[in-house]
Order: sequence, then structure tokens, then C-alpha cells
Amino acid sequence: MATGTTTTNDLIVPEVWADAVGPTILGRAVWAQLATVDSTLAGKPGERVGFPKYAYIGDADELTEGVAMDTTKLEMTDSWATIKEAGKAVELTDSATLYALGDPNDQARVQIALSVARKIDADLRAAALHEHTNAGPEDDEQTTAPLKVTVAGPLNWNVFTRATALFGDEYDPAEVAGLVITTAQHTQLLNDPRFISADSFGADAVLLRGQVGKIGQVRIFVSDRGTAPGDTTHKAVLVIRGALALKYKRQPIVETDRDILRRTNIITTNVHYGTHRSNDRGVVVITTSATIPEA
Repeated sequence: MATGTTTTNDLIVPEVWADAVGPTILGRAVWAQLATVDSTLAGKPGERVGFPKYAYIGDADELTEGVAMDTTKLEMTDSWATIKEAGKAVELTDSATLYALGDPNDQARVQIALSVARKIDADLRAAALHEHTNAGPEDDEQTTAPLKVTVAGPLNWNVFTRATALFGDEYDPAEVAGLVITTAQHTQLLNDPRFISADSFGADAVLLRGQVGKIGQVRIFVSDRGTAPGDTTHKAVLVIRGALALKYKRQPIVETDRDILRRTNIITTNVHYGTHRSNDRGVVVITTSATIPEA
């Protein structure tokens, strides 16, 4: 049994906090639910992470009995993302910890996780929208861009079907991770009879973070990452499973320090990761009006 005086610093165990913050980050993220999450980079050197892109080998050939088949080369191009470090720090005074209503420690854990989750979400959105034109031999990034649909009006069923049509005859709603829209676009969809709001799913329905409904069997999520007041257009993003990737270089860690003069505990967290669109034809960016319909 431990002896001695218990201080507020004893209430913050970095390993326990890290175990709580890590899952909470993904639980608070919207875009991360649409991405393939991978931790295989942990412990490996390097400041960049590779994301292979494979070219389609073509339709099957018609064969003749007794005649050997020709072989087709599986072509792959490398694309890269730079590893980022994101983090947040909070400081708790002894007085706040001892006298505040509720539990400041729990609130700090939630706030830290939420701030990192929103940063990862913003980077995943940026990866989905990323465009680049190869500048020549010195440029190691290939020309890349997502599929795009742009309309002058609101988001509705007709716009959604234009977006899904870009996937061609292989479009399958079951292979779609989801459609991420903004708050304004959600308000627009509420006026569309094809939109099914999540509040009609029933009490036993399992909803993911940020899910507000469905359209055409595709789950719809709301996230305002990347929007700003006064924007006249907003971008919704339709994502096929596996088209976005989040790779951890190091999972979130929590560290603490004690300022004995100011009687405060400082808690920090940081995470190393890379985000990337690994399939250009697996993402459709849908640009619409940001106008909110009048009641």
C-alpha cells in the first residue's frame, strides 16, 4: 500500500490518460470514420509516408483453348505524405482541481482529445480535396485530383446522383464510406424528400459520430471543418471505402509536468500521423451554394 500525502498531481497518470485520450480522439472525429486507419508506421524512421496507387489492369481477355494467356503488368505509382505532429496542452491549478464543480481532469481529457480529433479531421478533409499538377522531373508527386461536381444551387438528390454517376457502372452504395456535408448543406437536404433523417431510424439504431441521416443508402455526416463565415459555396465530399488513409507514426502520448511555484499541473498530448487520398477516383468533391433556405 502506498503511503504519503496525495496531491493533485497523483490524479494525473500519463499512461492512463493516454489510454483514454487515444480512443476518444477517433471517437470524436468525423472524417476519421471514413478513412482507413493504420498504425504500422510506429517505430519506423522517416519523415514521409508512402501511399501506393494501383492502375486498373483492364478487362479480362477472351481465351482460346490450348493457347497460353498473355500476362499483364500490375502498375503502381508512389504518392507521399509528410508526417505531421499535432498536440495540445492544458494547465490545471490546484485550486481549480480541488474547488471546481465537476471534474476538471475529465474535462481536460475530453478537450484535449476533441482538439486533436478536429485537427486530424481538418487534415483528412484537406487530403480529400488535394490537387497537384506534376511540375517535371524534380517533382516526385504525381498529378492528382479528386473527381468533381459543381452546381450553382443547393445540395439535393439530383446533385447527389450526378456525383455517384462519376463512379460509373461499378458504383455500389455498400462500398461508400459516407458523404460529408456542411451544416448549410444539411439544411438544404432537409427539404429533399429523398433524404432520410437519422431521427427516423428508431431508438435502437446505431449512429456514428456526426451522422445525420442517409440518402440513396449512403450515410451522411456533418462536419464544418474547412468552412468559414461568409463562404458563398460549400464542398461536400463523397468517399469510397479505402480512398482516404490515416497512418499513425506514433499514437497519442500524454506527458505531465509540475510547476511547484505556481501550484499547477501541465498536461500535454501529441500525435504523429500522415493523411492522404490514396484513390483519386474514390473521392467526389461536390461544390454547391452555401445558402440556407428560408423557413
